Amino acid sequence: MKGFRGIVSAVSVTGMIKRLICIVLVLSFLFCIFSCSAATDPGTDDTSDVPADDTSDEVSDTSAPEIVYEEDDLPEGLDLGGKKVVILSQGLNWKVNEICTDELNSEVVNDSIYNRERFVEDRLQVEIDNVKTTDMGDEIQKQVSSGEDTFQLYAYSTVGFSKYVFDRILLDLYTLDNINLSKPWWSSKFNAEAEIDNELYFTTGSLSLTLMQYLFAVYYNKELVKDYEQKYPDLSRLYDIVNEGGWTIDKLISLSQDIYTDLNGNSEKDEEDLYGMGFQNGISIDSIWSSFDIDVLVPDGDGWFELSVNTDKLFTALEKIADFIWASEGCFRAGDADENLDDLAKKFADGTLLFMCNKMAEIESPIIRNMQDDYGILPFPKYDENQKEYYSYAHDQYTSFGIPITNENPSDAAAVLEAMASYSYRETVPAYLDIALKGKYMSDAQSRKMIDLVVDGFKVDSAWIYLGTIGSGYPASFRYLVGRNDRTFSSTHSSDSQGVKRKLKAYRMMWDNKLN
Repeated sequence: MKGFRGIVSAVSVTGMIKRLICIVLVLSFLFCIFSCSAATDPGTDDTSDVPADDTSDEVSDTSAPEIVYEEDDLPEGLDLGGKKVVILSQGLNWKVNEICTDELNSEVVNDSIYNRERFVEDRLQVEIDNVKTTDMGDEIQKQVSSGEDTFQLYAYSTVGFSKYVFDRILLDLYTLDNINLSKPWWSSKFNAEAEIDNELYFTTGSLSLTLMQYLFAVYYNKELVKDYEQKYPDLSRLYDIVNEGGWTIDKLISLSQDIYTDLNGNSEKDEEDLYGMGFQNGISIDSIWSSFDIDVLVPDGDGWFELSVNTDKLFTALEKIADFIWASEGCFRAGDADENLDDLAKKFADGTLLFMCNKMAEIESPIIRNMQDDYGILPFPKYDENQKEYYSYAHDQYTSFGIPITNENPSDAAAVLEAMASYSYRETVPAYLDIALKGKYMSDAQSRKMIDLVVDGFKVDSAWIYLGTIGSGYPASFRYLVGRNDRTFSSTHSSDSQGVKRKLKAYRMMWDNKLN
């Protein structure tokens, strides 16, 4: 499997010590799971003996999760002489302990993050310090203004980095020693879209758990499937439909648009009733760009970008989603604020939504963890069956990594970043995906396979990476139209696309001027 998971490769003799450490850590992880969650066995994706849509509680896979190995290219015996490398990161919500954590607590992901820091410190003879702030922008501006080497690495939201690339306060990662951006712990999809003039100023990959947590997927309630599968037989074969390539937006709509029950008997559609589908009519609508494979900015052949949107496809998709949300009997609208995603999760957990679109992070939330009904995960649907792959949209607040120009020894910071990312690829991502996410929360092997489809299907466009600069906010503007049932898609495109073209021209001039 490519992307985050990569492929198994031979491990060199020089990696013997690291392999032994990894085995010890895995055994400790498994001990933790068996002792703390005897009701749910950690599983793998081997479903050869499992019927395609067997969602019973008897489905389990007790074999150990596959541990993926690939060595990094850091020089053997690299010694940074005990120097300190300080990472400035966002201390918000899910991100607070994404980079470093203060102590072991017998939770597999937390402990892997803790062990990652200790391992890299010992391996490189370096001290890692993580400063967590609620205002990255202020701290970055202070450092740039002072010119001091205060922080050696930034771990910031992807959308937040956009401004600093064009302000030229980040180093081109391609020029640095001790980081190999072709390795599988870095997202090749992201890097290809983030490149400017064959230069790369920030990146993401296995070190960013939020990149997985902020992916959007479709959840479904297995108990409600039983209630409605006689009327809608395809509900009993959802996994098969996905595996056959037939999980499209039309299929989702057909299975949910007419499901509605007035549970409180007040003859009004409200939040207490039962619906076929739940949408947060804000950022979740952004999923259509990646999941329906709609491009915004494409390379112009000169190291820059040009606007190239298939407007026929875009307008058709927007009309379809707007009709689904606003005109169908069976769609519940949770509101357009980010916190409404939690409201949507609560309604799903209460058993009054058959399907919902939400972030993968909700799997770990107390709301879904305490859900009484069993549930499954599916990728966000395709645009149509002609689309070859399932693609996943990640909300642009996921963490990326950059090195400021004030760094006096950038190759040292790059070594720390590379060592942490390669460790995450081998240990932290398997701990998160295979042991924590799938082993603790998914009751059937097929849903575990669906999680891999969601994660490996990550797709991003340059317009989202640079939303606040050359993207000119263009793709996000359509979420607001759908969210208020405004069908002025064509005229909005006409006006907003002119803004994108102006920004592309202005930033090209700015870019060239700073080069000269």
